[in-house]
Amino acid sequence: MSRFLIFISIFTFILGIGYSYTGVRLVQGLGITGWNLALFWILIVSLVAIIPISYFFSQTVNREKYQSILSYIAFTSLGFFTILFSLVLLKDITTFGIYILNPIVGFISPDFSFTDTFSFLPKWSYTNYAFALGTIGAAGTLTGVGFFQAHHRLKTIQVDIPVSDLHPDLDGFTIVQISDIHIGPTIKGKFLTHVVERVNRLNPDFVAITGDLVDGSVASLKGHILPLKDLKSTYGSYFITGNHEYYSGVLAWIKEVEKLGINVLLNENQVIKHKTATLTIAGVTDLKAGSILPEHKTDPGKAIKGGEGSDFKVLLAHQPDSIKEASGYEYDLQLSGHTHGGQYFPGNIVIYLAQKFVAGLHRYKEMWLYVSRGTGYWGPPLRLGAPSEITKLTLRKV
Repeated sequence: MSRFLIFISIFTFILGIGYSYTGVRLVQGLGITGWNLALFWILIVSLVAIIPISYFFSQTVNREKYQSILSYIAFTSLGFFTILFSLVLLKDITTFGIYILNPIVGFISPDFSFTDTFSFLPKWSYTNYAFALGTIGAAGTLTGVGFFQAHHRLKTIQVDIPVSDLHPDLDGFTIVQISDIHIGPTIKGKFLTHVVERVNRLNPDFVAITGDLVDGSVASLKGHILPLKDLKSTYGSYFITGNHEYYSGVLAWIKEVEKLGINVLLNENQVIKHKTATLTIAGVTDLKAGSILPEHKTDPGKAIKGGEGSDFKVLLAHQPDSIKEASGYEYDLQLSGHTHGGQYFPGNIVIYLAQKFVAGLHRYKEMWLYVSRGTGYWGPPLRLGAPSEITKLTLRKV
């Protein structure tokens, strides 16, 4: 709990800076004064404060309906302001760039001027006003589109994994992966029921749940993961921990998941026999788990023990970067999530600064890596430029 309090405090402070910058620039552009200015800043402060308030409300008030409403308001406004801040910052960077370039270009080409080039625009005060209104409108439109896509655009993606020396009996073997569902403030059991129905229609050989299933305590959310007991596949369902399980009481959640008949892999594996072939399903704990629970330190070497001789070896690892260590243990395929593909603008662009493997199928040394964009979402209920997915992966001999 103390770790999360530190996180929410730092997060709120950063939000305050971002919201304040956006507010100052909008005030300048719109020319807000007097009582309207006071009301504007009251609104900004309220939207910053509603994030930690919604968290503490969810921990202290046992009214799920009201928790969900407050969380939707808090996180949707967060998504809106994230987009708005990005557009305002982009506009300011562009303006500053023109300001810097104008004398340089003027020195090189005395006959050229940015000011003359854009002389058709109205006076700058009116231009600022139009830009401010346009930016708010654009952010609102993108938020609406992102909200719709997060709730109505869950894709089923078909991916073939080409393997040159694949055992003939594993040609056509299927895995369905779901990841980063984030059952919590705004995602509940109804959504998970829909996901389970979609998964079952794909008739997988096994189901991989690659972490970040929940965002909250067992006491408040255990009823919402019950649909997982209805998952159907030839060889069962397998779950690994993501970083958010460690923020939500991981040991209690492991017990709840196991009660539903799902295999939890904590640096361990299960070998299955498919016709005359064998396949190892290994799973590691989250890459950062050891910093929270030392006995859960991720260990792909330990996870493969006893399954080294299988015809095909699959590793479930929440974070894509686990492949850097796992590649030394002769796994054939790693399935990961964690990144959400950036989830929504501008995250789907800036995420490439932090992650090498963001989404889709990649080759790393002798291994294949598939990174899911996630089945749910985290925080803002938005998906923009990074659609939610259920993934059906099929092994193919080439």
